[in-house]
Amino acid sequence: MNTNSEVVVFQRSKPEKAAQVVAKQIKQTILNGTLPVGARLPSEKVMIEQFGYSRAIIREALRLLESDGLIVLSAGRNGGAVVTTPGTGQIMSSIDMLLRMQQTSITDVFEAQRLIEPIIVRMAIDNGTPEDFERVRETINLIEAHPDDVELVREQSNRFHTLLGEATKNHVISIISGILRQIIVDFRYEGDAKEAKSIAHIHGRILDAIEAKDVDVAIRRSLRHVDAGSAVMCSRG
Repeated sequence: MNTNSEVVVFQRSKPEKAAQVVAKQIKQTILNGTLPVGARLPSEKVMIEQFGYSRAIIREALRLLESDGLIVLSAGRNGGAVVTTPGTGQIMSSIDMLLRMQQTSITDVFEAQRLIEPIIVRMAIDNGTPEDFERVRETINLIEAHPDDVELVREQSNRFHTLLGEATKNHVISIISGILRQIIVDFRYEGDAKEAKSIAHIHGRILDAIEAKDVDVAIRRSLRHVDAGSAVMCSRG
């Protein structure tokens, strides 16, 4: 028998708005694969008939789905809503805010990358294809060809790590790797041509070891690269 004299008071839950109800149903059909990436949602007229709600509510539901990165809306005769793959943009916005509020340092980010890098290397060696590594090699070639283009070097350096994450064929690892890289990129690379060529060189050596399936060497080179990047970023404050 409960002798606790305190009275627990539960608050009434607010009913969901009609637009949220519609968005939730559409979201479920996307997540369960009924509406795959690239599929076009029914027209507004059809959805109004199916859901029994007004045009304003249907449009609000679609905007909610668009803000979640699940659909892309376009206007015009051939416009409408098309299912798309959410990027890391929405996740990054929330993570960036969280990290700033907790005063997370770049050192913490590199420490996390140091932990996940050996996993990426091993899984890329086990699961990566020649086509995967060819795309990775393209990023190195672009940096070597344009070492003075700071924006290109920043972009292709990030893409090198992102593509290696994708080569693992593990979506969770790929997403985590991409998020970590995006955080590092947001600290802004500002190196010169000499540093760009150095980045291309170590990227090439890492990729060489991965393609040779030399796990120990690939991990060692990757961790040295992480440590070098951490040292440079920290020296810049």
